[in-house]
Amino acid sequence: MRPVHRHVIGSIASFIQLNAVLVAHALTHLGALRLRPVRSVAWRQIYFTGIQPLLPISFVAVAIGFTMETQMRSLLGSGIEINVKMLKLVVLREFAPLFVAFIVLGRSGAAIASELAGMKVEGEIRSLYLLGIDPGQYLIVPRIIGCCVAVPVLTFYFQIVVTVIGPALASAFVEIDLGSYYQALLQSLTLIEIIGSVAKCFCFGLIIASIACTSGIHVPMSRIWIPQAAELAVMRGFLLIPLTDVCFGLLLL
Repeated sequence: MRPVHRHVIGSIASFIQLNAVLVAHALTHLGALRLRPVRSVAWRQIYFTGIQPLLPISFVAVAIGFTMETQMRSLLGSGIEINVKMLKLVVLREFAPLFVAFIVLGRSGAAIASELAGMKVEGEIRSLYLLGIDPGQYLIVPRIIGCCVAVPVLTFYFQIVVTVIGPALASAFVEIDLGSYYQALLQSLTLIEIIGSVAKCFCFGLIIASIACTSGIHVPMSRIWIPQAAELAVMRGFLLIPLTDVCFGLLLL
């Protein structure tokens, strides 16, 4: 095996190991949420990740729901069954989780990586150690919990807006029997699909948080690496999130 290939494989293996160790540490120290400072950081992370982006996500969801419904009516006709199947497959199962995950990655993932990189460069993480505070519990656990809660909730909100408000607005321009449409959509959903969607979104949140944390913590002690940590987090997320989506797609075939 060539030295370059060994270096690439070694880097990937090291990155996966770092993320696995970080996630394992966070999941085995969830009891830290009983501490008020840790719980406060977790609530702030949920607010920043899951509540602040509601307005732009609402606007995009309404626009996508309206556009999808009007375009499907013009391309596929007025058949409710085929339109529901297309909406469920394209928007609910694939587009909504990926879109929300990329929004959270570009916004919260980059912010977490920059924040932790800045704390490391400024010596704040070392100060936590000296004060007897576990940085893993105070910094990592609340951010992972925040992303794992926010991503599924945001995705569910996005899906509701797309499937409820989008067709309702489209009904002003094209003929849609909203009652039959909503009934067909609810009847088409299966428990396996719902569980798979929630599990996928949870994994996306876990990936975003772990990548952001490792990208921020494991940087050289130089200020120039603070913005680069955010870039690394985003680029790694853009690789791992679609790969995870493909794995879920194969599992749910």
